[in-house]
Amino acid sequence: MIIEFIVNGEMKHLQVRSGDRLVDVLRDRLSIESLLPDCLSGRCGRCFIFLDGRLVHSCLLPAFKAKGTRIVTFEGIAGSPEVAEIEEALRQAGALPCPFCRTAKIMAIVDLLDRHPLPDEAVALEQLDMVSCACTDPASLVKAVGLAADARSRRKFNRANQ
Repeated sequence: MIIEFIVNGEMKHLQVRSGDRLVDVLRDRLSIESLLPDCLSGRCGRCFIFLDGRLVHSCLLPAFKAKGTRIVTFEGIAGSPEVAEIEEALRQAGALPCPFCRTAKIMAIVDLLDRHPLPDEAVALEQLDMVSCACTDPASLVKAVGLAADARSRRKFNRANQ
């Protein structure tokens, strides 16, 4: 079957089979390198995408489910002010993720701050539990989330005053 969908702002038309996983189609056929089908069970977060604005594990989705959707991968948000703020907050908090989980943790934090602009510790920990990697301690990650939330609020507030 041929499916059409938008990936990082570009319309794509691809032939897929019923058993194809979305992560494989995006990585192998569209060369989206931030996606890795590591755990194949939705635990590691290495396959996170935003599908119509929702953070999902692309390793758990059949490719045909992407028909008519908008997909944003890490490549689609990498240059955004939100990601820059998160990366700076991670650095300031001493919570630099390893190369294995960096994109997954950033995607999880972007999603968290979109849904909860000022999340409390419990909400932040629950969200970050979606990424299975012990490279950073939870307290540092929560601190980074708070710093990123503050930076985002300042940026939005400053924009409103201009």
